[in-house]
Amino acid sequence: MTKLDDFIYYCAHTINMVYLEKIERKDKTYYYATKNFRVSSKKWKKIRRYFGCKPPSKEQIKKAVEEIEAEALKKGLMKPVSKHNYLSDDEAEKLQDLKEVFNKWYGKLSAFEREKYEDDFVVRFTYNSNAIEGNRLSLRETSMILTENIIPAGTTPNDYNEVINSKGCYEFMKGYNGELNQTFLLKIHELLTKNTDCKIIGSYRNHEIRISGSEWIPPSHEVVKENMRRAFQWCYSAKKKLHPVELGAILHNKLVRIHPFSDGNGRTSRVVMNWILMKNKFPMFYIELRDKIKYYEAVEEGDKGNDDAIVHYITKVLMEQHTIKSKR
Repeated sequence: MTKLDDFIYYCAHTINMVYLEKIERKDKTYYYATKNFRVSSKKWKKIRRYFGCKPPSKEQIKKAVEEIEAEALKKGLMKPVSKHNYLSDDEAEKLQDLKEVFNKWYGKLSAFEREKYEDDFVVRFTYNSNAIEGNRLSLRETSMILTENIIPAGTTPNDYNEVINSKGCYEFMKGYNGELNQTFLLKIHELLTKNTDCKIIGSYRNHEIRISGSEWIPPSHEVVKENMRRAFQWCYSAKKKLHPVELGAILHNKLVRIHPFSDGNGRTSRVVMNWILMKNKFPMFYIELRDKIKYYEAVEEGDKGNDDAIVHYITKVLMEQHTIKSKR
């Protein structure tokens, strides 16, 4: 007969616990440390460590737990514990390599080459970020405005101003050395939306709002300011605990969920996310228009409480955008 005693150890990185198992045979009790690992939806794998006929000591239990987890790792039944909240150690290591290689490369550029690189980034970031929100200008037309001071035929004032606003916002963001706070966020929004169709510029919305195509309903405008205060407070605390990519991605989702502005929420969130990366010496990036659906899917997972999805999505995009693929 088998009896399950109290749980004896909790593994923070897994769902299941190691428990003390008593098996009685011929009037004798045998003690085991046991842990079940899910192999499939209907199949489990059990790993045991035998103690003998006497109840184990704390030292024996601790050793058994370590042996069980080591065996589970070796067999692929559990993943290694990451030092980070969302990123795996492998992802974090690759991001660190990317950061070091990028900064080494960027540091060797001449002033002219840096200007060209940044001009190209601003064009691509502006085009894609605006296009995701409905701006009708093409990549080439965006480049004409930003690098040649040419206004393409048929350009509407709103589309044009969204483009030049993006560059002005980039210049402000690049030179800002303060902390994330309400003044900074409202300034970012003001720079992105001035002279556009946005009705409330540089201030939080004063009305209810719905997100087109999304089931998420943002909070009432009456609680936006308090929600933003909590978001700033969270960021101040989380920056000491989270990897910069985790921090930027999750803050992006928090801003999108609160939707504090009448318009320009997505653009503002993507700028702030890049500002966090830049401040921590990581390269900046942009979400490509063609990847809009995957991006929205990651955001919607955040609406359900799963910010893990946006962290891994941003990590993937960041790595792909700054990795040179060899030609065969």
